Amino acid sequence: MRALLVHNDNAGTDPDPREAIEAVLEAAGIKTIYCAHGDEDLAVALQAPVDFIIAAGGDGTVADVVSAFENADCPIAILPLGGSNNIAHALGVDGPWRDLPGRWSMDQWTWLDRCEADGPWGCKRFVEALGSGVLTDAVDKAEEEPSSTAEKQANGRAAFRAALAKANPFHCAIDADEWSWEGECLMVEVMNIGYAGSRLALARNALPGDGILDVVIVTPDQRDSLLHWAVTPDDQPCPIPTRQAARILMAVKERPFRLDDRSPNEDLSGTVDIRIRVPAVKILKPKVFV
Repeated sequence: MRALLVHNDNAGTDPDPREAIEAVLEAAGIKTIYCAHGDEDLAVALQAPVDFIIAAGGDGTVADVVSAFENADCPIAILPLGGSNNIAHALGVDGPWRDLPGRWSMDQWTWLDRCEADGPWGCKRFVEALGSGVLTDAVDKAEEEPSSTAEKQANGRAAFRAALAKANPFHCAIDADEWSWEGECLMVEVMNIGYAGSRLALARNALPGDGILDVVIVTPDQRDSLLHWAVTPDDQPCPIPTRQAARILMAVKERPFRLDDRSPNEDLSGTVDIRIRVPAVKILKPKVFV
């Protein structure tokens, strides 16, 4: 098989070099065309005639590949090299990355929806979540340069708890397909997958390919229950209920938006039109050998 390898050589706390990844892929019978994520024109590289695409990196690399890819018939494989790997985890792509190529099969895949939002910044694409409030503040304030993936996750979760404890309410209004909401909140997240930030399962039951967005709204009276959950978030479901919609119009005052882990413009708030972008893409789901 022949694949395009889109690789972020700076992903994770102990980055894996190109040579190591290519050696593992070659041992699995996969010939590659190499694209350095961030250094080469991704849109041009994705036009290469290959059997599938490999996104080797963290959530940012996966999201960029998924968002830019236009061939819905060609599957994408993920080598999760980042800290959180939220997208891979939500899709069931887990375990040591070196073991994954030998478990790929072109007939075993799952759908992943893609999203886009029209806002004050124009039209932007995302895969994980669009949000405002606590999680956006936490992403900006997490301590940098951790020595391990576990430390990076712990730092991110500590930043989330600190931001939640100090958060001031802001006004938000949402109009969805069959419901609406308006009031003061500490955080709002429109999620395509169940995880955001440092592997926080804010919408644990969200399905990545169901064509539906899951909305998490945290009001001031829910602060304490969410803080209690955030101490050990892997041990119990998030206490905040979710709402669902295929398309959402959301207005926020005096808070910037975040798309995945990036803010298009920290000075802009306002109204965003959020929707699922068709078609979905195929993600290879590694076989499980028993």
